[in-house]
Amino acid sequence: MRTTHLFGLDFVVETTIEELAEVLERDGQAANPTWRVVVTPNVDHLVRYRKSPTQRHVAEKAYMVLPDGAPIVWASRVLRSPIDQRLAGSDLFEAWWQRMVAAERPVIVVAGNEQLARQLSAENPNCRCIVPPMFADDDSERVASIVGEVLAELEADPADAVVIGLSMVKHHSIAAGLIESPAPSRNMGAPLLLLLGASPEFHVGQQQRAPRWIQRTGLEWSYRLVRDPRRLAKRYLVDDMAFFPMVWREWRRLRGQQ
Repeated sequence: MRTTHLFGLDFVVETTIEELAEVLERDGQAANPTWRVVVTPNVDHLVRYRKSPTQRHVAEKAYMVLPDGAPIVWASRVLRSPIDQRLAGSDLFEAWWQRMVAAERPVIVVAGNEQLARQLSAENPNCRCIVPPMFADDDSERVASIVGEVLAELEADPADAVVIGLSMVKHHSIAAGLIESPAPSRNMGAPLLLLLGASPEFHVGQQQRAPRWIQRTGLEWSYRLVRDPRRLAKRYLVDDMAFFPMVWREWRRLRGQQ
């Protein structure tokens, strides 16, 4: 797929969610010697990548990087390296999951709660879920335990993909552990590794996305902020302001290449 290089990542451009779902359905059935990671960065992710070499490494080495933040799309136009549209991880999960359910393809999901696991397994009998207990972002022992559980599941029975439906920090940490691990021998390779955060929870209705008209304006983040200001206010209104200097530095980098 065609990509454009911005903020140190190769963002996919000139495609659609349906095309991506078709590619992932096909590629998930093909054995591969290395883990193929799909990440969907938004502004908050880009800001965090600057502070965490581990998380940044996962994204830089990803098999597919989707622009899941409207401000990234807006910034790309200012930088004259346009990304044509936002490609939201939640939309991708919906389109791809429909294909997995219809074909009853084998999938492993690291789910945030038991109810989510039950609902996904009910939709697809070949979906196996791992539900870890609550743990802190910096709990390396728990991360290693989850990595071990995923590898054990894959050794027991191969899967097209592993979906990690946890927070951004946690799913990147688990991905880093899996990437450093040998590919499961019985699978003759590694499956797709989809870092999709709360997308499965949106799918089953445990969390509510913004109305479509808000999504189209690119202001879905503001909808989330209004619904959960205590958790998101500092992140969106303070921490993520670091994105503006990042755009400035990227503009200078691109100007220097001319």
